[in-house]
Amino acid sequence: MNKAERERQERRLRMLAREQGHTSTYPIPGTSGDIGLRTPQPVRRSRTAPQQPEKQPDNVKSFTPLIQKRQRRHYTLLAVLVLCIAAAVFVFTGAMSASIALLGDAADSLSLYFNRSDGGWPVNTGISEPIQIAELAGGFVELDSEDVVVYSAYGAKVRSFQPGYARPVMAVGGTHFAVYNRAGNELQVSSRTSALYTQTFDNSILLCAMSNNNTLAVVTESGRYAAQLQIFDPSFRQTYSWQMTQNEGTPIAVDFSPDNRQFAAGTLAARQGQLGCKVYFMSTSSNSEGPAYTASQGSMLLSLDWQTENRVVAVFDTYIAVLDPRTATETARYDFGGATLQSAAPGRSQTALLLNIRGGNSLVTLDSDLTPLAEIPARQAYGIKATDTAVYLLCPNAVECYGFDGVQNWVQDDLAARPIQVLKASELLVFTGSRAEILTPPDNAN
Repeated sequence: MNKAERERQERRLRMLAREQGHTSTYPIPGTSGDIGLRTPQPVRRSRTAPQQPEKQPDNVKSFTPLIQKRQRRHYTLLAVLVLCIAAAVFVFTGAMSASIALLGDAADSLSLYFNRSDGGWPVNTGISEPIQIAELAGGFVELDSEDVVVYSAYGAKVRSFQPGYARPVMAVGGTHFAVYNRAGNELQVSSRTSALYTQTFDNSILLCAMSNNNTLAVVTESGRYAAQLQIFDPSFRQTYSWQMTQNEGTPIAVDFSPDNRQFAAGTLAARQGQLGCKVYFMSTSSNSEGPAYTASQGSMLLSLDWQTENRVVAVFDTYIAVLDPRTATETARYDFGGATLQSAAPGRSQTALLLNIRGGNSLVTLDSDLTPLAEIPARQAYGIKATDTAVYLLCPNAVECYGFDGVQNWVQDDLAARPIQVLKASELLVFTGSRAEILTPPDNAN
């Protein structure tokens, strides 16, 4: 084989190897050892480019959202469990009832505040011969033989209704009040803005009293006992019951302690052939009988005023006494000395009495220990009201203001009609006929 044929054969072999993809660097069989085939590789030239973050495949998901979702689920279950336990505790202890009542009172206060522009003093209540007038959350509630009207602290009429009772009486608390039929068996509990509950008892209602937190005490007749005293929380859930024996007597006055955990019940019973009064100091968390104070023989209890932890003022028709509810002992006393009590305004630091002495009325003021401070003629005065700093005498056509030292401060004698009552609400109000207005001293007052 000459040189030209050998070169042609080598070219054919190279072409054949290239077509078959032969990349071996070893010599091709049948050729000389210095001949090898290498498939030429393309030269790749890359341009410099910013690195892209590695992208996860679509079927791969992060576990972080799943973990967070599971944690949220656990927290939700834990919160629900805590709320259920708290609700059970609240229901068992009565705290939920009080909370719901407080929420309703807060809503009432907010509504009355937003509607304050509808009111203003003086106001015409439409009641000219009231049976009772009482302060109610800065405003007042007024009752006559047919109607009940409620006014806010801003002088706006909130509501009015007719209970339909033959002998209506009111018991007023902090923001609620009860109207009941004396000797009847039905009562209605209302807030400032709406009726809340109506309750019918098996026996006739003798007496109702309401605390500052709207706890209600109801005294009814009882078939086997002298009387039954029941206590209801602000949501009208019964929390206490006391069946009173003939020896314990029938309650004629009830008042709650400032913390609403105790109450004083003044009773009337026949003892040793004579009627006598006792004052029992009871706890709403216990059925055991508490300490009792026995009044002087022949004295009739008129009212109770539980003022502080260790001070209850009991007004009788023959004397006034300060009692310690922890021991039922008498710590101070003032005897009327044969005078007839016309009106009383007991206070924590000072007390005012209107007494009929030897045919004429007199204003008597006392300090916290019931020691006399002053005694002055009250002429034709027929009623009395006292605040912490002043005493107001109701006279036929005027209101006279005195200090507890007996010194006259001023006289308001330009009233439209005979004053019926002076009431300390958000403002000092005077009621004359069907009119309620702010009582202000005259320009020349001290």
